[in-house]
Amino acid sequence: MGIILFSLVFSVYSGIQNKFTNRTLAQFSPKLGTFDIPSATPMPTYPPEPTNPYVPVTNIYVTVKPGSQVGLITGGPVSSGAPYYCIDDEDPDGCDDNTAFWVPKGSGGAAGSCGTVIEQGHKIVNSLPHFLKGKRDSLSPAVSNCGYTTGTYSSGYISTYMPIDAYNLAGLREMSKNNSQNVLASQLLNWWNIQSTTGYIFIPYSPAAIQNHASGARPLTGCVMFLNLSGGVHVGLVNSLELVAPQSAGNGIISILQSGVSFYVDRFVVDAWNIKNTPLHQTPLQSVAGFGCHT
Repeated sequence: MGIILFSLVFSVYSGIQNKFTNRTLAQFSPKLGTFDIPSATPMPTYPPEPTNPYVPVTNIYVTVKPGSQVGLITGGPVSSGAPYYCIDDEDPDGCDDNTAFWVPKGSGGAAGSCGTVIEQGHKIVNSLPHFLKGKRDSLSPAVSNCGYTTGTYSSGYISTYMPIDAYNLAGLREMSKNNSQNVLASQLLNWWNIQSTTGYIFIPYSPAAIQNHASGARPLTGCVMFLNLSGGVHVGLVNSLELVAPQSAGNGIISILQSGVSFYVDRFVVDAWNIKNTPLHQTPLQSVAGFGCHT
């Protein structure tokens, strides 16, 4: 009887040992806190993404390779001198995992006697806070150009201050932070809408306006983008337009630079040349009122 019992136990033990010898052990995933049991079919491997799939087309916009998502996944921080910003869906400056995106810095567009507006906007962004969380409503150090200076702010650097300062730094001195018609976003919209000063023009929002921007017929880079939010009017500087090939479909992302809110860059989905009503990072907008430009 003892010999039979020993043989039975030995057979069971041998079967279990063979089972685990012929199968790969389950893999533990610390991030998810689960066990991932591999399937019988090996998972395919994919080649790594290229370092930068953006292909510059003009100073107005860039294209992204067919089939890829707009906004390259970075997986790491961006140096201050890079030609793009890094924006994270959760943390404005986190950029430490694969939820982060590169946003190319805009160039060209509206200009004055002292440079382009968007160029000055990039300088202002550099002086905004770059901590992980909190409002971008302070400014230090001051930005100066052609006899104009922004001054420094420990707080209260609201959304309209960025375009006012950027235009003045570029040599366009018609707006002032001492003028209530310029400081209040709704008033700035009215000011631009009735502006008769030479060179200033208000472009009502339409898909055609985005298409004309992409074609170069009426560039919007450096223009003030007026957004109607549930709580009022918000403004930002048009930064860049990214289009997914084929460009003629008008699908991609348009981005703005802004202050007084949690993110100094915001991205909006463009679908068939139409800006969607749900931004990726900020409070959902009600509509886009239009663009305040200087030709």
